[in-house]
Amino acid sequence: MSAPVPSPSFRPAGIVLAAGASRRMGTPKALLPTPSGLPLAAHQAARLRAAGCAPAAVVIGSAADAVRAALPPTIPAIENPRWAEGRATSLQAAAAACPDAAGWLFLPVDAIGIRLETLQTLLATARWNPGVPWRPLHRGQKGNLLWIPRLLAPALAALPPDARIDDWVAPLASSLDLDDPALLRNANTPADYAALPPDAFAAP
Repeated sequence: MSAPVPSPSFRPAGIVLAAGASRRMGTPKALLPTPSGLPLAAHQAARLRAAGCAPAAVVIGSAADAVRAALPPTIPAIENPRWAEGRATSLQAAAAACPDAAGWLFLPVDAIGIRLETLQTLLATARWNPGVPWRPLHRGQKGNLLWIPRLLAPALAALPPDARIDDWVAPLASSLDLDDPALLRNANTPADYAALPPDAFAAP
């Protein structure tokens, strides 16, 4: 089998998944304040853009008007009117909104503090293997970050709204073990958010 070669026109889209209701947080996670003054969704999109994603967009659903109004004009908002039906609908909305991307790097809004180098390494790996989904790991545990190549767009679009993305992608994905504990981090409650280390919000 021939060795993989990088795609000469590799244009990855970065997608912040921020459509959920944030019930455990008690307020929209997308709007949580960060030290830079940006709302959390914009901070996450800025990290994806700094890593090399273009566009770097935010999928919105619950509290869509408030989140859209809070985003800087440089960050596209992708509205998912079906957000309550299941997370798969947010991935589908992003893929439909960015059909010319080489693939989509999905980052949950509450997966905070993943290193810029981690994002860049994953994108570089995807560039050399453009048809493969990639799931980063940390010490063998599944990370909260996922690369889906455009090749899988039809299969992604065909998923039922309540499909478990992890179950769908598991037999297809390749794994990449990276030394970044933040890959395993979720901030689901106010206590989780307050306990984040200072470097979780390092400038990209």
